Amino acid sequence: MNISLKRIPIALLIFSMLYACNGTKDSDETKENIRAIIPVSSAKVSEGTIIVYQTLNGVTQFQRRDNIRSNTTGYISNLSFVVGNAIKKGDLFSTIKTKEQSALSNSPQKDSLLSRFSKPIPVYSNSSGIISSIPVVQGDYIAEGDVLATVLEPNSLVVVVFVPFEYHTTISMGLPCEITLPDGRKLSQPISGMMPIVDSASQSQQYYIKIKGISLPERLNVTVRFPIAQASKAMCVPLSAVQTDEQQKEFWVMKIANDTLAVKVPVELGLRGDSIAQITSSGIKLDDLVVTKGSYELEDSSTVKIYKR
Repeated sequence: MNISLKRIPIALLIFSMLYACNGTKDSDETKENIRAIIPVSSAKVSEGTIIVYQTLNGVTQFQRRDNIRSNTTGYISNLSFVVGNAIKKGDLFSTIKTKEQSALSNSPQKDSLLSRFSKPIPVYSNSSGIISSIPVVQGDYIAEGDVLATVLEPNSLVVVVFVPFEYHTTISMGLPCEITLPDGRKLSQPISGMMPIVDSASQSQQYYIKIKGISLPERLNVTVRFPIAQASKAMCVPLSAVQTDEQQKEFWVMKIANDTLAVKVPVELGLRGDSIAQITSSGIKLDDLVVTKGSYELEDSSTVKIYKR
């Protein structure tokens, strides 16, 4: 009897240890299950239009500039304008006094008949615009035909952009472009002209975009964005939902089934825009849910919890 009573505490001790181990195991499994549920963001596969853009550098340039030239040989006796002034066609720009006129004006005996020939010869502007340069000063001796000033026509301002020839089938007259200025302002203007010449070194072609409704200086660097491809009624997913391998040869998305299971689905991509990509393969259909955030750590058939759509 005493031996049986001694064995009871030992049996109770063994039972307690087995129960504790089993409880610890169950607790570890529960914690493991909790850790396996990964929070993710998701989005629906939708139908939309994808436009792919190409961005290139451009520079402003005046297409039309006229020179005011000397109409005789002599000395510049007067200049009425400075660089930056606006001038109109027919305005008096300067006067020129020939050597003969200078001799007559210095003569002690002035004949009334000859006095009318001693007046300086006027030079008038042949165009309207802004004077960009005056390479002479008053008193200079100039020859007939010498350039006295250059006049820019503000209405002739264009953006010049060199487009790689590979895009020549997508660029056409009237194609809308978005021009971004250095201060962040954006202009929407169409292609207005092109040069039928390809630069031999860069294999690019010169296109022009006429600027309207805004005054800009020449030689201003800008960026030009224009569409090169478009797909309508395309099956689209956010770019953040698309994953790829290191060589970017295989692509896939994590499709969410029953709001809890993330399944890896290989996909083929079509056009890719700034924020969305076109899916051209089967396995994904409209209104399917795909993981957009948190998919990096997911394995196939992982348990997930959607916390944001």
